[in-house]
Amino acid sequence: MSLTEKEYIARCKQLIGEQLRLVSDDGTLRQRDLESLADSIEERSGIRLSLSTLKRLWKKDYDQVPHPSTLQALVSVLGYKDWQEFRLKQAPLPAAPVAEKPARRLNLWMILPAVAALVVFSWLIAFRSGQPASLKPVVKGPVTFTGNKTVAQGVPNTIVFNYDVRNVVADSFFFQQSWNEQERVKIDPGKHYYSAIYYYPGFHRAKLIANDSILKRFKVHITTDGWFPLAHHVSRESMPVYLPQEGSIRDGALHISTETLVASHIDVNKDFTLSYFNVREFEDTYSDNFSLDTRVILDSTNLNACPGLSLVVMCEEDIFFVCMIRKGCERNSNIKMGEVYEDGVQNDLSSFGRDLYKWQQLQIQVVNKQATISLDGQPVRTIRFKKDFGKIMGLAYHFTGPGGVDYVKLKNGKNKMVYEDEFGK
Repeated sequence: MSLTEKEYIARCKQLIGEQLRLVSDDGTLRQRDLESLADSIEERSGIRLSLSTLKRLWKKDYDQVPHPSTLQALVSVLGYKDWQEFRLKQAPLPAAPVAEKPARRLNLWMILPAVAALVVFSWLIAFRSGQPASLKPVVKGPVTFTGNKTVAQGVPNTIVFNYDVRNVVADSFFFQQSWNEQERVKIDPGKHYYSAIYYYPGFHRAKLIANDSILKRFKVHITTDGWFPLAHHVSRESMPVYLPQEGSIRDGALHISTETLVASHIDVNKDFTLSYFNVREFEDTYSDNFSLDTRVILDSTNLNACPGLSLVVMCEEDIFFVCMIRKGCERNSNIKMGEVYEDGVQNDLSSFGRDLYKWQQLQIQVVNKQATISLDGQPVRTIRFKKDFGKIMGLAYHFTGPGGVDYVKLKNGKNKMVYEDEFGK
């Protein structure tokens, strides 16, 4: 008998509980287990589910089907790339037994997928840390994790982190520079300093980790002096190339020319990303109430079959972003408003397929945690989110090739213009 969607969800929760050794009382989880689960999901998927969402999911009488992005985040803990893969690899349920307790004898083929998932996931953890999958650390006292910049502003910027984990009993300790788990490195618990270079401006959240649990976070705000352009080729080994700020404004727009890119040793015949960062603390402007109005364009290029551009709003606790894509490539589009993430695979984001070689007006209006996205003055998406992500700490534009920004207007919840730039017009 095939599983229903709710039975798939129940099995997913059961496997997560076994994998993370979560203690369930009458189908619910304790506060510290919910926090640990939220951290584990964020580490593996980049999606931060709120404690209220997880608490609701683990309620004994919960019988709803969560949002697809929530399901995707959950199965990431079990090593699956998405919910569909998880479903495909689950065995069908055996016929329901009449006895009061579940039947203990199961055919091997019925449990192999779950066992295989656990074995593979445990192996991945062991491979990453060099040790078998670890238990939760035991924290017996205060834990120190702070950092100091070596330069006040700009990039590159080395942060000297100071840590003290003498009160923590764990197998392994790690430092993670930001959200990217690939930046996780092992550290010596007997020492107290670890230095990291930040090559990109932004609002980063460094992490001190024991075994696979986050002990502490430290916020790193790498600010810029106005708009800071950079480019990098699309490869993991590629370092960013910092472009000259002088000359980045031309014809009344923030628009780096192809000539400037070539002079800066960017190979314009290969795929590359051009970015503009303006990272600062915008006065009295918060994630739950603000508006942003801008106009963007992508220079014509034949290098990429599906060129796109994105606008990112950096907050203290997370980011908002909108990605527009060439018409016909809408599957590759994605948006994130608060904790709500939508991609073009499981959502209709056809409105975000645009003729990017013409100027496109993009507006984000957030009122009491309800975000409305408008393109060329027409609302195309409304999303309600629940979390408060704090102050707005930076803006960034990313283009798959040369592109420009015509103007930027940012207002706070009081409808006060806190930042406006028309680039010399």
